[in-house]
Amino acid sequence: MEKVEEKKKKKKVTKKKQSEKHAVQVEKVSDESSEEDEVKQCIGPNCCHAARRGSKYCSEECGVQLAMKRIRTFLPERKPSLNEKCKAEVIDIQLIKKLELQQQTAHQKIAELNSERKNIMKLIERAKGTECDEGVEQEEDGEEVEGEMTDCVTCGMPYPTRTAVRHMERCYNKFEAQVSLGSAFKCSIQWESMFCDEYDRQQGAYCKKLKVLCPDHNKEKEEHDGVCGCPLNIADLNPDLDTCQRPKKACNRHISWEKIRLGECDMERVYYFLKLEESFEEMRKVRCRLANRNNLLQVLLNGTIVHT
Repeated sequence: MEKVEEKKKKKKVTKKKQSEKHAVQVEKVSDESSEEDEVKQCIGPNCCHAARRGSKYCSEECGVQLAMKRIRTFLPERKPSLNEKCKAEVIDIQLIKKLELQQQTAHQKIAELNSERKNIMKLIERAKGTECDEGVEQEEDGEEVEGEMTDCVTCGMPYPTRTAVRHMERCYNKFEAQVSLGSAFKCSIQWESMFCDEYDRQQGAYCKKLKVLCPDHNKEKEEHDGVCGCPLNIADLNPDLDTCQRPKKACNRHISWEKIRLGECDMERVYYFLKLEESFEEMRKVRCRLANRNNLLQVLLNGTIVHT
């Protein structure tokens, strides 16, 4: 019997709480409805009409007139500061000049790299059309030392010195083919593209490895029957200077020199293109700051403090 009485008491307490909550909710709803039904006066200048529901004005004209009055009141106070250049504007102008210099140097470097690439292609074409000298081939064979071994930097296996460099190149290409670099968009620049840009159907993207060094889509071609053609001074790529006259297939000093040099050139071009993109984006942000600094909204919201 005691348990039954306790249950009845609990039910009565819960019913009282629910009724109290319901009464509070009814009072809130009634207060909100009374506030909505209450008529407010328009805050427009010299306006005696009632404001629209959910608005402070009776019409759009009253809102415009009040905004014009505020502008006429506060703008004359801020007008003298517009004639003086603030510190931020001076800093932004200096930054624009600095970015313009960076863009000019980047354009110059890209032009130099393009001319350097053309010189390399001229050296390659001249080497293909030059016949080999048998005496030079015999000298190269006499310089070889038998028995020397060199460890591959990729796989670590020892190989004869004569064929070690060629093996290193093949071994590197094998490991490089396991890495994939792709993008959904194809590269479009006014000069020759540095990227492979071959479409891979499995990944659904364009290959973004360097065209010269891509092992997936730029397979090794058979070496031509001409001379090596590598400049004796590798730092100077002038086509009129002396070049290596050993046969391409027998020259172990300058293996794949054209591929390595073209890859270095393309990497530098990619670097300067990225620098250009960063400077253009930074300049756009600075110009937006300068354009928005003296507009009406910024003048009313902000001001310049002259420290003496």
